[in-house]
Amino acid sequence: MKPTNHIILFLSAVLFLFSIGCKKTPKGTSYLPKSQGGIVGNNNLLANNNSGKIENQGAVVSREGNVEELSGLESFENLLMDRNIFATETVYFGFDRTEPEAGDSDKVTAVADALSNSPKNKILVEGHCDERGTEEYNRALGERRALTIRDILVEKGISPDRIRTMTFGEDRPADPNLTETAYRLNRRSEFVLLTPKPGT
Repeated sequence: MKPTNHIILFLSAVLFLFSIGCKKTPKGTSYLPKSQGGIVGNNNLLANNNSGKIENQGAVVSREGNVEELSGLESFENLLMDRNIFATETVYFGFDRTEPEAGDSDKVTAVADALSNSPKNKILVEGHCDERGTEEYNRALGERRALTIRDILVEKGISPDRIRTMTFGEDRPADPNLTETAYRLNRRSEFVLLTPKPGT
């Protein structure tokens, strides 16, 4: 074999290995096992076991990526989740922004009013991003978006101990297409109503 063929073969192998190493983490991949949901702001994690209730189990991923024990979720045990009641109140954000789009603050006000009228209910605020940016950056941005909404709810009179935040980053797009319209729909915060189980 000629020396130039060795060089071409070697360069081809290096390029192949480089392309494998640069692949993005597949959609839906999380730092946590799927049964434990996502990363939550204020060092809390709500684990969703897909049965419609929040359980006091799972782990917290710190900003450094370390898995830590759960704490402070006792008041959120055995709550039923309702994703539909506030589906029309989804709040949207501009690209790389943490403040809601113009007009969406009325949606947060509607959620605050509903919580004020039902003092036993609590709320989970989820932060989401479009796929542009690194996975780590989008997780942090999703958290900042959720925390912004939490702060607005607190300003409107909702006690912070009734609110939890969670980031999914880019892992749960509302629209998987790669268009500006899809990106806008994916830059959002959603509300999940948490209600006491009957008899509690």
